[in-house]
Amino acid sequence: MTVSSLEHILTKDIRAHLNRYPRSVLKQVAFLVSLISCLCAGSVLLFPLFTPVLSQYLTQVQINVIGSGVSLGLYLPLPILGYLADTHGPVILAIIGLISFSPSYYICSLYIQHQSLEPSQQWDYLVLAGGFAMIGMATSAMYFTSLLTCAKLYPEYKGLTISVPVTCYGLSSLIGSQILKMDFLQDLQKGQLDLFKTFQFFSYLYLILGLFNWVSSTVVTIERDVLLRSDEELPLLDNELTVKHHDNYIKFLKDFSAYILLFVVLLTIGPMEMYITNMGSIVTKFNDGSSISNQVSLYSIFSTLARLTMGGLSDFLLARFDFSRIYLLFIVIMIGCVAQLLLFAESFISTHFYIVSILSGFTYGALFTLLPTIVLSIWGSEMFGSTWGSFMIAPAIGGSGFNMLFAEVFQSRCTKIASTGGCMDILFQVITGSYALSAVLILVLGRYIWVRKQIKL
Repeated sequence: MTVSSLEHILTKDIRAHLNRYPRSVLKQVAFLVSLISCLCAGSVLLFPLFTPVLSQYLTQVQINVIGSGVSLGLYLPLPILGYLADTHGPVILAIIGLISFSPSYYICSLYIQHQSLEPSQQWDYLVLAGGFAMIGMATSAMYFTSLLTCAKLYPEYKGLTISVPVTCYGLSSLIGSQILKMDFLQDLQKGQLDLFKTFQFFSYLYLILGLFNWVSSTVVTIERDVLLRSDEELPLLDNELTVKHHDNYIKFLKDFSAYILLFVVLLTIGPMEMYITNMGSIVTKFNDGSSISNQVSLYSIFSTLARLTMGGLSDFLLARFDFSRIYLLFIVIMIGCVAQLLLFAESFISTHFYIVSILSGFTYGALFTLLPTIVLSIWGSEMFGSTWGSFMIAPAIGGSGFNMLFAEVFQSRCTKIASTGGCMDILFQVITGSYALSAVLILVLGRYIWVRKQIKL
C-alpha cells in the first residue's frame, strides 16, 4: 500500500532524519516504543480508583454517565480511526492521541480543582463526562497506533504481534494502580487519592509519550515506502488507495457473519466494561473486606496473563493440534459465565471475591486477544484497522447500555446502607444470559459459517 499525501506531510521531516539509520534497528526501536506506549496507555482503566473520590460530589447515575462517556470514547470512534489508519497509516492516530490525551486530562484536573472550591452544579459533571470521552478516544488512538505499528512491522507473527502489545496494555492498569498508591499523588490529609495531582500527572505523561509515538509510527511509513514520493504522484496514489480500500470494505460490510460476531462482541465485552467502571461499588456491596485497588490489581494481573498467553497458545494449538481459536474463544466465554454465576453465591463470594476478579480479568484479556486475532485471520491485515475498528462499535453500545442498567439497578435497589451484593442479582442474571447466548453464536459461526471460507482459525 502506497503513502497518502496526508501521511507524506505528517512524516516527511521525520523520515528524512530516520532514513540515516538501518531499517532493522528502526523496526526494533519502533516496536519497543509501541510497547512502552501500551504499558502507559491504560490510565482510563483506573476509573474504579477515581470513583470513591468522585462519589463525594456525584451520584451513581452521574458517575455511570461519565463511565458511559469513557466507553463511547474508547470504542465509538474506532471505525473512523481504523479507516484513517488503513488509508493514512498509524501516524494519523498518533497525532490524534497527542492532541487529545494531554489537554483532556488537563481540563479534567481543572474541573476537580473547581469542585474543591465550589459545590457542583446540576450539569457540571457533563464537563467531566466529555473530558473522559476524549480521554477514551485518545486511549484508543494511542493503543491502536501501537497495535497497528507492531502488526504491520512484523506481519509474519500474527499471534505474537497481537498478544504482546495487548499484554502490555493489560499491564498498564496494574502498573498504574501501583503508581496511584505513591505519596506524591495522595491527599495525605484526607487519606485518599488526589485527583487534581493525578490528572495533572497524566496530562504531562501523555504529552511526552505522544511525541515518541508519532516518531515510532513513522517507521511503518518507511517500511511501506522507503523512497519519498514526489508531490505530483500523490493525488493519483490517493485515488487508487481510496478506491481499493472502499471496495474491500464494502465486501466486508456485506459479510453476514461480521454482524453475528459484532453481536457476540457486544454481549461479552459490554458487560466487562460495566464491571470495570463499577468495580468499586460492586466490591463494597459484597463486603469483601479487601481494598478496591487490590481487586483492580488482581483483575489486571490475570487480564495481562491472558493477553500474554492466549496469542501464542492459539498459534501453537492451531499449528500442532489443529485446535481452532473458535473453541478457545468458546471456553473463555464460558469462564466469564462462571464468574457471573459465582456472584449469586453471596455468602461465599463475600469472603472470596478475588475469584470473581481473577476469572473476569482473565476473560477480559483473553477476549481482547482472541477476537482481534480471529478478525485478522478472516479479513486480512490490510483491512485490519477498518474491520477491527468497526467491531469496536459493539463495546461502545454494550458498555454504555450495561453501565446505565447497572446505575438503574443500583439506584433503585442498592442505595440502603444495609443492602448487600444480592441487590444486584437481576443484573447478574442478564449478564449470565448474554454470555450463554454469545457462546452459542460463536459455535454457530465457527462450525457452520466460517468453515466454508476454508480459513484456518
